[in-house]
Amino acid sequence: MQEHDEDRAVARALEQVIGWLRESRDTEGLSASALSALVRLESLGSLRITELADREHLTQPGMTTLINRLEDAGYAIREADPADGRAVRVTITPAGSARVLQHRESRAALIHARIDQLSPEDRDALTAAVPALRNFVAQPPTNTR
Repeated sequence: MQEHDEDRAVARALEQVIGWLRESRDTEGLSASALSALVRLESLGSLRITELADREHLTQPGMTTLINRLEDAGYAIREADPADGRAVRVTITPAGSARVLQHRESRAALIHARIDQLSPEDRDALTAAVPALRNFVAQPPTNTR
């Protein structure tokens, strides 16, 4: 039973970290959904709109609207799918990749400032947890839609 309580404590702590990251996110003119889609395109490469919508948990019409905004901003482009000329793939542009990098640098600075406020013991504990956190997220979630 104690192990289950420890798992709950870890789950709650992770939820709190995720909440803090969301609350502290400065999307600087982009919606959280738009920024998330850009990050996904940057990490996975070009995707069909339906694939991107599914991964971002948006409807296909909602994703089409979001892609229109990203295209208007110069952050993404649509291209014909080489495997199926009827389908369209969305690709991040160099400006979109630069925007993702800017977001990551801003987030890293925010996290650095918060870590600096911690005790040396807490900083050491966070550093020691990095490999476990990487292993934790190494596999895709099993409860996808």
